[in-house]
Amino acid sequence: MNYSFFTLFFIVTLSAVAFGQYDVDLLNKYQLLNSSKLVNQEDASHLFQQYKKSSQKDTADTQSSYFNKNTIDDSSKIQPKLSVYQQIISGKPINPDSILENLEIFGHSIFSQSNPSTFSPGDRASVPASYPINPGDEINIMLWGRINEEYKVTVSRDGSINIPRIGPISVAGLTFGQMQKNILDRVGKIEGVNVTVSMGKLRTIGIYIVGEVTSPGFYTVSALSNVTNALFAAGGPTKNGSLRNIQLKRNGQLLSNIDFYDFLLSGNDNTGLRLQSGDVIFVPIVKNMAAVVGNVRRSALYELQNKTTLVDILNIAGGITPSAWINKIQIERFDNNNYRTILDIDSANGKIPDFAVKDGDIIKIFPVLENDKNTIYLSGNVLRPGKYQFYPGMRIKDIIQDYSSLLPETYFNYAVVMRREPPTYLDRIIPFNLKTLLDSSSSESNIELKEKDKIVVYNRDFFEPNRLVYIDGSVTKAGKYKLLDNMTIRDLILEAGGLRDDASPKRGELYRRLDTENEISDVNKMDFCVDCVMKNDPQFNVLLHPSDRVFIRSKIGWEAERKVTLRGQFTYPGTYVLFNKESLGDLIKRAGGFKEDAYLAAAVFTRKAVMELEKKRNADYSKDLEKEMFKVSAENMAKQSSLQAQEFLKQQMEIKTKIDSSSANGRIVIDLNNENACNDFLLEDGDDIYVPRNLNTISVLGEVYNPSTFKFNNDRRDVSYFLQSAGGFKESAESKKIYVIKANGKIITNKNVKIFNYQLDPGDAIVVPAKLVYSDPHKRFVDSAAAVANIAITLGTVVALIAAINDLRK
Repeated sequence: MNYSFFTLFFIVTLSAVAFGQYDVDLLNKYQLLNSSKLVNQEDASHLFQQYKKSSQKDTADTQSSYFNKNTIDDSSKIQPKLSVYQQIISGKPINPDSILENLEIFGHSIFSQSNPSTFSPGDRASVPASYPINPGDEINIMLWGRINEEYKVTVSRDGSINIPRIGPISVAGLTFGQMQKNILDRVGKIEGVNVTVSMGKLRTIGIYIVGEVTSPGFYTVSALSNVTNALFAAGGPTKNGSLRNIQLKRNGQLLSNIDFYDFLLSGNDNTGLRLQSGDVIFVPIVKNMAAVVGNVRRSALYELQNKTTLVDILNIAGGITPSAWINKIQIERFDNNNYRTILDIDSANGKIPDFAVKDGDIIKIFPVLENDKNTIYLSGNVLRPGKYQFYPGMRIKDIIQDYSSLLPETYFNYAVVMRREPPTYLDRIIPFNLKTLLDSSSSESNIELKEKDKIVVYNRDFFEPNRLVYIDGSVTKAGKYKLLDNMTIRDLILEAGGLRDDASPKRGELYRRLDTENEISDVNKMDFCVDCVMKNDPQFNVLLHPSDRVFIRSKIGWEAERKVTLRGQFTYPGTYVLFNKESLGDLIKRAGGFKEDAYLAAAVFTRKAVMELEKKRNADYSKDLEKEMFKVSAENMAKQSSLQAQEFLKQQMEIKTKIDSSSANGRIVIDLNNENACNDFLLEDGDDIYVPRNLNTISVLGEVYNPSTFKFNNDRRDVSYFLQSAGGFKESAESKKIYVIKANGKIITNKNVKIFNYQLDPGDAIVVPAKLVYSDPHKRFVDSAAAVANIAITLGTVVALIAAINDLRK
């Protein structure tokens, strides 16, 4: 086995490794555990890896769960491969080294991209006259004339066929043509009868395909099959298999060596030798290969046969492209399995030398890198940038002929010609005045050009980058805008979408930066009448300067429209526009008060500002809890086994997940029965008040045998009565920590009253929490945090709970 080939194959198939993305937050936690003095590095690493696996499985929906994200399938983003000529036209040099990373082995794609049945001879294939007749072949015989008959006969094991009215005829060993003649001769003896002979279903043969093929084994193929058909049936050679030394063996003897390149390169099928039953097709390991990459028509790995020259292998690769630089062809070669050498083949005279290619060679054809000749380049703020033909005596105005050659916002005071001159070939700038050039054909600005000069025309923003003005305040679209020539304050207001309804008609302000002699900038403020500006009064509607800022004030006392929504059992529910300093009591009166069946004790009042504050507090608490959890984790791992520590950390993360998933509702507890309190409570934009119908139930939740909703009993309103109705406490119940959620959202605990004797109101809910089992002192933190999390979740779902109870009442 040739070492050089496999070294070459490894080099040209090397690909980049894609690294997964890691959750930075979780890595920080690992670093915290790892850096703790209470736990060694090995235990921290083991615990973290175990937790990573379990958290990905159990809490895949939370951010902390992910450590190593799955690689995204980008197959849909693969772009079609460009042809050699498409790459040449694009102007991008073909770099040989970049092609090596994904270099294909020539000839193998025809097997991987084709269906084997496409290359197998079908039953309808034309049978040549030289086809040998053997037992199993089916022959169609049609008699016509005085006798009209059609027969299908099969060659028997003794090599004969039996034709009715004709008798037996020996055909084994004959070709199809010879058999036709024999049958014609026999039938021709019958006067007035003609005959047509054709082949029916052909026999099958069994062959062996072994060696470096994709699917070696025993194959049953058509008797018309040749080596090419058989190779396709076996999936073709493997990447280690030879395409140029395929062997056909019969009766233990080598019958033929087949070069598949003849078929691939010219379409000549030199595998026409017919297969026979028991034949063996053997594909040996490839011995010699070389890579041709770069500016050839087909970069690939090619198999070498006998003595192959550089010209030979370049011809196999389709020849060099028009963009190839043939002055130097580079070959990387392995020298006696010791090291790699570089050989530069001189072909400056345009003739490629008769150079022998060896196994493992990498032949690189580099692109032409010299810039275009006979060319002038035009770029920048022009209508038609690009390349132009150069001729002696050419001047700038031959390319930029008039103002129509330029784009808007051209800077006329300065343009340049960039020129490279020997011996340094460094860029030299030759400036010219574009306006002078276009206004006078005989001006000095009309510079004579040289080959490969670059003319650059600038946009005025290149030299005046601060040509922006700003507007804020009571306009439709506040922001920054480009300063146009002769732009006024009125123009800027209109550019910003005009004035808003709250814009003051009297007061606007213009801020302008002034440069002083001592290089210290100062800002000057100018007040103006907005109405006068909009009427185009020249006293106020002044021209703007770069970086000017315009501010339009709002009307004194102006407030944006504020709305409050009333839902449920109001006389006139709906969305109301608030008056200035309107209270809850005022709005209730405007809504006609409440309906008779309104249950004021269960009213739900929500406010946007409170909801946002709750969200912020939940987020802050979650972060603080997370820090504390990992601090306790580091201490805990030093005292527990790895498995216990893993479970401990998992419990903490589940608690945090519960807190993160709790939603803020923005509820404010109110008492609508207290008229004075309602009159003092000012409303805000976005407030929402919901008043349900009269409730007639009590809910019992948590660790009781029958958590349910019960009909309210005015005669028995105490907590103990409804606990008994729910079947009493489970063993897991924490009876000393029972609490009541009032219909209006208040919480009643045994710290306020004797909870079992507390008199309930319609819509109240009794909650029986579970006991907390302290199996380890270090778990107290987890349990207390879990309790806090559950309380937070309970409080966050009070509104949903009451709404659900209300639904049960309906």
